[in-house]
Amino acid sequence: MNPGYAPRYGIGFASLLDEVSNLPLSVTGILPPGLVGTMYRIGPGRFQIGGHAVGHWLDGFALLSSVAFGSRGVTCSNRFLASSWYRWALMEDTVPAGGFDSQPVHRHSHFSDDNANMSITHWRNELEALGDTPQSILIDPTTLATIRTKRRGHLNRCCACSPHPVFDQFTGERFDLSLCNGDPPGYVITVTSPAGRTRRLCAVPSPRLGYMHSFSVTPRWVVIVEGPFTAYPRSLSSSRHPYLRNYVWDAGRGSRILVVDRRTGALKATLSTRPLFALHHINAWDDGNQIIVDLAAYADPSILDSLAFDHGEVPAGNFPAPLATRLVIDLEHKRVLCSPLRCPPGEFCTIDARFSMRPHTILFAAGPTRTGEPIDRLCRSDVTTGRFIEWSSDNCFPGAPIFVPTTADSPEGEGWLLTIVLDVLAKRSFALILDAATMTEQARAWLPCALPFGLHALFVPEEATT
Repeated sequence: MNPGYAPRYGIGFASLLDEVSNLPLSVTGILPPGLVGTMYRIGPGRFQIGGHAVGHWLDGFALLSSVAFGSRGVTCSNRFLASSWYRWALMEDTVPAGGFDSQPVHRHSHFSDDNANMSITHWRNELEALGDTPQSILIDPTTLATIRTKRRGHLNRCCACSPHPVFDQFTGERFDLSLCNGDPPGYVITVTSPAGRTRRLCAVPSPRLGYMHSFSVTPRWVVIVEGPFTAYPRSLSSSRHPYLRNYVWDAGRGSRILVVDRRTGALKATLSTRPLFALHHINAWDDGNQIIVDLAAYADPSILDSLAFDHGEVPAGNFPAPLATRLVIDLEHKRVLCSPLRCPPGEFCTIDARFSMRPHTILFAAGPTRTGEPIDRLCRSDVTTGRFIEWSSDNCFPGAPIFVPTTADSPEGEGWLLTIVLDVLAKRSFALILDAATMTEQARAWLPCALPFGLHALFVPEEATT
């Protein structure tokens, strides 16, 4: 890091080497007695090995953290995923090349990268960490120990995957999107039943493949939004360039909307809209002959470049924030209307999951107070009225929010909002519990260290693990 300039949030990009297990936490405030379960969070947690540093934040080694709430108080654990990527780095005392945005070498291509640091799911009593590669990692939810690497062996020549599978709470099915360099290359959608049987729903041929971080599913359709940030399929299978550098932004291409019938796998429509770059879809549902898709849209993919480490220095550039955006896909008239929702800019948008695949009103997000700055506030927005309320605290940087309803039948957005917050002045992180209806603090559970900035998180109620 340049000694003349150290961003105040720089500690969020620093490695954390210590691992802890079931460590009791001190709590300020009053914990809600009905909040019983475990919050898990995944993200890059180590950036240097053997005097060598990664070239991009998303090349940091995956660190899983948990905060457990129960009748005996709050405990925390954190543990690095024992991926083959991480184990090789420790054995060789160096940082592997050929990850997300590091210079590659032939024998360590993108295919061998199982550094699943982007997302985490809990399904069929399995805790799974995912990245954008064909490998994910199964984790023991109690000890956070790595169980095994899971590979998509049923896919032919899979070169990348969305780290955000979609779960249908009504049918119990899981939908996955993969990018494959097959014959022909294209997008492959698979469906896994609640019993664990996986079938291929469809393969949509495409001469170029978009950067597919997430996608949407409704009761009738699967929707793929392909922005003009694309790569040739063969380049994704090569080790000649870092994974990210295979993609090229061409705003003139606009965005393609691919609509697939989830019952038959047939491609129903291919439509166009303005150029946009979206990492995260928020929610989607059917409305007659229309499909409504909400996503967090950037003007371009510069957010990825802003997270690069420049010669070991932490990211200090301009951090763009996306706008929650609604796509109204009119299948009858074959057109797409695209407009921003009435809420502040922000990432990691989440809704009350009980409203998944149907219209929602309340949207939670983490965003910046000032344009270009890191995330420093949490917002609850009513997307119908545009009214929002927020939480922020001096020198504090919150992560992805998680909504937990008070009861199964409580009104939309009534419950608790959880996140991990980094207090850069105290040089410690804390688990924050907010009243989600009013965005007022209920409690802070203080961790013994400063956790690096994370990515996605989830809450697993105690009854879901017993």
